[in-house]
Amino acid sequence: MKRKIIVSVLLAAAVVFVSSTCPILFGSALAKDSGHPEMTEQEMLMPCSACHQNETPDIYEEWYNSGHGIGMVKCYQCHGTYENLLAVPERSTCGFCHAGALEKCPTDKPCWECHSAHIFKVKK
Repeated sequence: MKRKIIVSVLLAAAVVFVSSTCPILFGSALAKDSGHPEMTEQEMLMPCSACHQNETPDIYEEWYNSGHGIGMVKCYQCHGTYENLLAVPERSTCGFCHAGALEKCPTDKPCWECHSAHIFKVKK
């Protein structure tokens, strides 16, 4: 059972990686409602941090110094790819890596209601 879960997670990660690094194969238009500016296909090949270090430095620093940043969790793993970009990820996205934690948390709240976004420490 554990092996099936690991294989499923790895397969899902591979699909996300391929779709985020190959926008020509999967379409180059950003999600219309994401609020993100249009990008060229060349810009889509750059990591999010290449722009966000300058455009949203506070958010970038929060992520960079967090457990996710230190663990090299990339932006697309929570926020999606250019085709399905979400400024605010769905709670279920957290479950890919944090299934055990989601079982302990209230089901009627998004994770960031109790945990600071990008830092993920419990709010006081």
